[in-house]
Amino acid sequence: MAREEDIYRLMDQRDQSLCCTGFCLAAVAVSIYFLMQGLSWERIYFLAVSGIGSILLSWHTWKENRRIMEAGCCYMELDGESLAVCQPEQDGRYESCRLFYNEVEKIVEGSRKGIPEFYVVVCPDPGRESFILLDDEEQARQIFCVRSLGYGDREFKKFYRRLRWEVPGKVRVFGTKYQTAWDKKKSHTGAYLFMGIILGYLLPKFFLLWLGS
Repeated sequence: MAREEDIYRLMDQRDQSLCCTGFCLAAVAVSIYFLMQGLSWERIYFLAVSGIGSILLSWHTWKENRRIMEAGCCYMELDGESLAVCQPEQDGRYESCRLFYNEVEKIVEGSRKGIPEFYVVVCPDPGRESFILLDDEEQARQIFCVRSLGYGDREFKKFYRRLRWEVPGKVRVFGTKYQTAWDKKKSHTGAYLFMGIILGYLLPKFFLLWLGS
């Protein structure tokens, strides 16, 4: 199962989003009140920004809440013979697998930046013991993508490296020593959003002043 501290971290992020959403909704109410007193560009702009912020933060809060629910149902396990995983798929469905080490052909490390994941490929033998399920339906595919949903990046790396150690020497492993591609890059979304808000106010304001001159 996902560690408690990882779930608590997700819950803290959700609570922060909820607080910000409440602040934006309060700003919407204040904007509407002042707009009823009279029209002005500043009041319209403030209402638009707080309204859009409320929508975006509500969506983000919903995503965080969904991640918490998914993390509670996720698990990744390694025993002496096999890898077992259960993780959410699209449309509220879950995929799971039990892949025996002696039937694994190769392990491929994901190379997408900031996305911790790896692929396990099992042999095509129809009589193999390994299986992949989508809900309760067995799948014929040989490839299973293990993702880090609900797990911290550090724990996921430790799990991946332990799997590489557990599989037999005949298994081909395509990957790197430190999985640096998985490390999340620092996001500049907040700075870009702040700049957009400032420019969204100043440019129309200057245009209105120019028209009035």
